[in-house]
Amino acid sequence: MKAKTLFILTLIFVCVAVITVFVIRHSHINEHKKSVGIHIFSEIPWNNVYEIDIKGIEQSVTLVKSNGAWRVKEYYNYLADFSQISDLVEKLKGVSIGQAFKADKAVLKRLMLLDPEDQKTKDAYKGKALVLKDKNGKVIKKIIFGKAMKQQEIGFPAGQYVRFADEDTVYLIGEYMTFLTQGPREWIRLEILNVGPIDIKRIVGYKEGKEIYVLEKKKGESEFQLRKGPEKVKKKIQRIKNGINYLTIEGVADPKKANDLSNFGISLKDYVQYELSNGMIYKVYPSKRCEKEKCYIKLEIAYDGSDKSMLEKAKIKEKLLSPWIFEVSKWRHDSFFLP
Repeated sequence: MKAKTLFILTLIFVCVAVITVFVIRHSHINEHKKSVGIHIFSEIPWNNVYEIDIKGIEQSVTLVKSNGAWRVKEYYNYLADFSQISDLVEKLKGVSIGQAFKADKAVLKRLMLLDPEDQKTKDAYKGKALVLKDKNGKVIKKIIFGKAMKQQEIGFPAGQYVRFADEDTVYLIGEYMTFLTQGPREWIRLEILNVGPIDIKRIVGYKEGKEIYVLEKKKGESEFQLRKGPEKVKKKIQRIKNGINYLTIEGVADPKKANDLSNFGISLKDYVQYELSNGMIYKVYPSKRCEKEKCYIKLEIAYDGSDKSMLEKAKIKEKLLSPWIFEVSKWRHDSFFLP
């Protein structure tokens, strides 16, 4: 009787052990399957991100949210192109896992997934780091982007190996993050104004503080007429009226030099004033001289009307744009004609 009982108990124990091993293995498989296909960066609290650091071997970029606007720290804290930052975040939100596996240091070296900030590591093994911080400068998440995965020897990468800096799990994602290769200048806002001629009612050219020409467009008219000024202005109307239409810059001057406008040949008495139908006023101060193909302009924005929301918009634009001296092409500079 005792032998029979012992046999039954042994049999039960073996069955339980087999079932336990099966369940554990099955749960590991399911766990891995669950990880594949999910959005890898879905748990990042993006609304709490106030700083984005992109760190590489050769260059680094720091994007900081300050006074209601994103700025590029390495480019005089000038305004960043918000559309690029938005695209970056949306792209990261949509990235899904194609494969996940544990990796030792030898594998991390081969996949270029070691921290670029580690001074003891050879450059050949380093990846690029994306560091997300909150408004207090505390790191929310640090992500290392490594080697590209190519389906063919020639052609654009089909994916990229990534890992979180505090983990040894490697993920293969189905995107190659090109933004990681961009330098500071590639992140700045290049289009600063976009006002078409249809929204402008009057353009006035000032020299030494005096009106030298006036271009007007009466209600119902589509073309500007020279109401005052020399005849040679007529040949420039097409260029002048499109001066602030898709106004793009080449860069900005060092703010330390911007306090002295004479460094750039700019006078606050010489400017072209664009008066819009909605009451907005844009003043463009062009430099009197250009350095080869590089010229300069300064902007001022105001509002002449009773709409409080428009007044607030004008104040915001003035605060963001007026402190800067902008580098523009000679072609664009010539739009702000002052005979």
